[in-house]
Amino acid sequence: MELRHLRYLCAVADYGTFSEAGRQLHVSQSAISEQIADLEREVGGTLVDRSSSRTRLTPQGRLFLAEARKTLIAADHAREVMQRSLLGEVGSLSIGFFLWGAGGFFARIIRDYRKLHPHIKLSLHELRTPEQMEALVNGKIDVGFARPLEAPFDRTLRAELLYRDPVVVVLPRDHPLAGSPVSIDALAGERFVLCDRYMTPALFDGIVALCSSAGFSPNIVNTSAAWSSVLTLVESGEGIALVPSRVRYLKPPGVVISPLVPQSLYMGLSVVWNPQNEGPILQNFLRLVRENKDRIRRTNGN
Repeated sequence: MELRHLRYLCAVADYGTFSEAGRQLHVSQSAISEQIADLEREVGGTLVDRSSSRTRLTPQGRLFLAEARKTLIAADHAREVMQRSLLGEVGSLSIGFFLWGAGGFFARIIRDYRKLHPHIKLSLHELRTPEQMEALVNGKIDVGFARPLEAPFDRTLRAELLYRDPVVVVLPRDHPLAGSPVSIDALAGERFVLCDRYMTPALFDGIVALCSSAGFSPNIVNTSAAWSSVLTLVESGEGIALVPSRVRYLKPPGVVISPLVPQSLYMGLSVVWNPQNEGPILQNFLRLVRENKDRIRRTNGN
């Protein structure tokens, strides 16, 4: 059953004659008559009483008309939703983030996006970088704020660097080096607490390489999958740690954060997405992030 047939029947009911319905719809009277006859054959009954000068619907035709109007309203609504979806005005967007990495700008970006696109349903998921990568590949999230791409995800996902986070030294509050800039050479005899390589392979390898360039291998006594645990281990006197500077938002009272000099080790934060799932909604979100990139960098000291 074609929507055109239903529109023709509604026009005949509204304007009273085939000829007037044809004029209003810019088609011939014969076309209206033929299409309604086709509709009657399809539904198996007479819809229009043609015995008088003014066309009237049969009782069955009036019942059918009521349902036809509902169908046309639903079809018009579906078309409107589709058109708005193509413009990125309705739908949903699922976003991954890790709080201490995106905390300086994430909330503002989300608020701005909600104001610009109030009919988009946002779902926010706090996930570590490896979890975000898997979620992007599996389609569980549409976009993430995570560490720069590494193998194997750099072959399937896309990313844009937002800022670079300098690596700093975390020391127990009573440590002799606490309170002043620290060189990597000064850490040669220290015990190291690191985040698991699985979580931050680039940082883990970068720390090992930095120590190697200073002529020693780090004495790694403990690792953890969470930065909060790394800081707790340092506070407990287990060792010292090298962490991205924004981890300072998790800093417990028993540790001191000192700059690493010279500054040569950084951790980047990127906006990451799967190009296979890139539609108008995601494009609008990425556009907003790009428009704010300079402000994001200034906020994070870049």
